[in-house]
Amino acid sequence: MKSYVFVAIGACVISLTYGVRFAFGQFLPTIQFEFQLDHQHTAHLASSVYAGTCIALLAAAYLTERFGPRMTVALAMVFGTLGATMVSGATTSAGLTVSLLLIGISSGLSIPPLIAGVTVSCACYRDRAVSIINAGTGIGIVAASATALFFTDSWRECFFVFALISVLVSLAACFTVPRHAKAPINRFNIREIVKSPALHQAVSSALLFGIVSAAIWTGGGISLVGLADWNNTGVSLFWIALGVAGLLGGFCGDFISRLDLGEVHSISFVGLGTSTLLLAMAQHSEVVGLLAAGMFGVFYMTGTALYLIWAARISADHAPSIVAMLFFMLPVGQIVGSAVYGHLTNLFEVDHVLIIFALMSSCYIVIQFFAKIDGPSHSSPQDDQAAVAAIPVPELSQARRPR
Repeated sequence: MKSYVFVAIGACVISLTYGVRFAFGQFLPTIQFEFQLDHQHTAHLASSVYAGTCIALLAAAYLTERFGPRMTVALAMVFGTLGATMVSGATTSAGLTVSLLLIGISSGLSIPPLIAGVTVSCACYRDRAVSIINAGTGIGIVAASATALFFTDSWRECFFVFALISVLVSLAACFTVPRHAKAPINRFNIREIVKSPALHQAVSSALLFGIVSAAIWTGGGISLVGLADWNNTGVSLFWIALGVAGLLGGFCGDFISRLDLGEVHSISFVGLGTSTLLLAMAQHSEVVGLLAAGMFGVFYMTGTALYLIWAARISADHAPSIVAMLFFMLPVGQIVGSAVYGHLTNLFEVDHVLIIFALMSSCYIVIQFFAKIDGPSHSSPQDDQAAVAAIPVPELSQARRPR
């Protein structure tokens, strides 16, 4: 029973640390108007969140190993609480940038220790546990969107409420997250993992995934306002649809076990590009915009859950370190994607920029053409044991190419 409580609290931690940063996107049109920000400055604000996430991920695996999952999660919640509080009192764009940097640090510190906790508490159903925890992102988006609807333009009060909730979740995490991580097995050196083709493929895939997804994460709401003159309520409904659909990402573990690591990988990229293309077509139809949001939510959450599972397939004992590497590349890609999005919107129409990002997802086909995914296609019975051993990376079963 304790393991199920840990998974539930882990999902709450993710929903809060990521929900706070997504809440900023809910109020972005209002904040943009209040601070007189253009698209390029808005993209810089979004990049500060991703930069904070990158900084935290560089230290997250070490902190988890040195101080344990519980202390690292607590530290993540401290940064999240401080960041939300500072956003509520920000009076300049510089203050917003620092606040979002702290919020990004919070989200970056949260994932690796929770994955380490899974290897301790939930090894017998690891894939399902990491998928459910990752689906907390969808919960956070829904909560942030619903809160934005309730507070309308009162974004300062909204972030203050998030800071209070963060304190409560921090207390719950202190009683449920394991104190110590599983000790690494010495027979499989981390240097061998760093040199492995499996990790190289996962890293390049995560980088591209982050770049392609940046168009919607950075400018989803603003794109709708610019394309179809949606009001703030319509933008909030867009994010709610994205978050509700993203909850389906909680089934990613079962999805991969029924299909294949490579097939789910292909489907995620195709869905990401299709949803971005649909958003570009949402000029005169809210239904198309909501459909784009729902499709993006499903395939983004499925893709990020896939990276968590992929990391454990490469090496279960070093999963937190590999997760940190992959989730470091995601925000790096989003920083690049946000900068490109901000620059292109000053040159082209918003719908044309979205089409460009949709076409970027076709780069996945090139990656898949040159190299199949290294990593077990399906979870083996040995992976489901609490004392799971590290899986050698070379010569693993390969995923089928998309037909």
